[in-house]
Amino acid sequence: MEHLKTFISKFKNKKILILGDLMLDEHIWSKVSRISPEAPVPIAAVQSISLVPGGCGNVAANVKTLGGTPIILSVIGKDSSGTKLITALKKLKISTKHILVDNVRPTILKSRIIANSQQVVRVDRENKEKIEKNTQKRVLAAIKKLIRQCDAVVISDYGKGMVTPELAQSAIRLAKKYKKPITVDPKGTDYRKYRSATIITPNLKEAKEATKIFEDSDAAILNMGKQLLAKNKTKYILITRGKDGMSLFSSTSKARRIQAVPREVFDITGAGDTVIATLTLALSTGAEILDATTLANFAASVAISKIGTTPVAASELKERLQEHSFISQKVRNRKDLSKLVNQLKESGKTIVFTNGCFDLLHLGHVRYLKEAKKLGDILIIGLNSDASVKKLKGAGRPYTGQLERAEILAALEPVDYVTIFAESTPLELLKVVKPHVHVKGGDYQKGNLPEAKIVQRNGGKVVVVSLIKGKSTTKLIEKVRRGK
Repeated sequence: MEHLKTFISKFKNKKILILGDLMLDEHIWSKVSRISPEAPVPIAAVQSISLVPGGCGNVAANVKTLGGTPIILSVIGKDSSGTKLITALKKLKISTKHILVDNVRPTILKSRIIANSQQVVRVDRENKEKIEKNTQKRVLAAIKKLIRQCDAVVISDYGKGMVTPELAQSAIRLAKKYKKPITVDPKGTDYRKYRSATIITPNLKEAKEATKIFEDSDAAILNMGKQLLAKNKTKYILITRGKDGMSLFSSTSKARRIQAVPREVFDITGAGDTVIATLTLALSTGAEILDATTLANFAASVAISKIGTTPVAASELKERLQEHSFISQKVRNRKDLSKLVNQLKESGKTIVFTNGCFDLLHLGHVRYLKEAKKLGDILIIGLNSDASVKKLKGAGRPYTGQLERAEILAALEPVDYVTIFAESTPLELLKVVKPHVHVKGGDYQKGNLPEAKIVQRNGGKVVVVSLIKGKSTTKLIEKVRRGK
């Protein structure tokens, strides 16, 4: 992770030309406490209103807060929304010099009513018609003038008429001529206008629509990537998949899967803008594509933890990398764990092992783990995978995914290492760890535990630790359902 931080330091003053649909995002922060007597809809009592740049403006805001210098090339209307948008950009110290004003075309305005950290409704005011030919000529002239002084180019297409096929292809040809990376956040089903770009970054829904492959399997997604690469002659395709991470496809190497970074999701608004901004900045520094996409993945994990259209700062991205670096040292796969345990035993450490689902962590879990740690030097947790939790607990479980559960456990002071296992029991894992102490919680009788024989055969012992009465995940769930 340390080498990724060096790229962030290089973002400073990188000039990124951003061609795309510019819009004003209006966030109407409200409080909902009752339902309207007129219709079955919530009544939103407005608390405050905030105005921020949206569309390619949010890409620019992310470039700015990450340390780069954005240059926006777009069109707005001669109206109050346009004036407010220019003010919002200037407030962020983003140049508005190359934003053209159309006397007929309205500024795009998206109004979101947000209550209790959730979007209630979104209202769009826009014109999706292509920009006029004369305006296109002015934009093209600006691209020719600006592209040589930039380090990379972004096409941020929201399908609102700014990114015409002619402008997109002109920008791509000029970027290639001057050896500038050009990235595309696409819209629509026809990607021919993005042909020969460095990378196109559709989300999974967009990739399905563009390829007419309407499945979610890994094989289907692989076919999507291959099809998009072949049809559009790009170097790379990056399909963003939400909680399932990202899939990177290359014209010269095998497909790569980038796992999602565990994070509580508050709002996905603008996450795609964060991805394209981070990816482009990283490529502008000379980062390899895998490093660039990994950075973009981390930036997205920060973006979705915020509410509304909010850019990600370089300091936040570095902090997230630091957090993950710490967590990744504690969450190990079985092969790594085997080597690690042998080294720890050779140094005289007493290994304590326990296992469980740890779905919805509560006080009982924490105290149990504290007691387990007292029995030795190193506490290792075998964590049931999502699939094994479902088998053990039934449909609808786990409530928290395995990566999030692993990160939560790894953050606890008594826990030294966490490893995820897919089996219903930890027997195979115990053969690898061979702990000095195997801890179980509850009313188990040592002789009745299926793990007891294998632990004792390897020279270990089983210890049963009492749990706090009344503290369990099941009872916690019941309490939540009752609303108490």
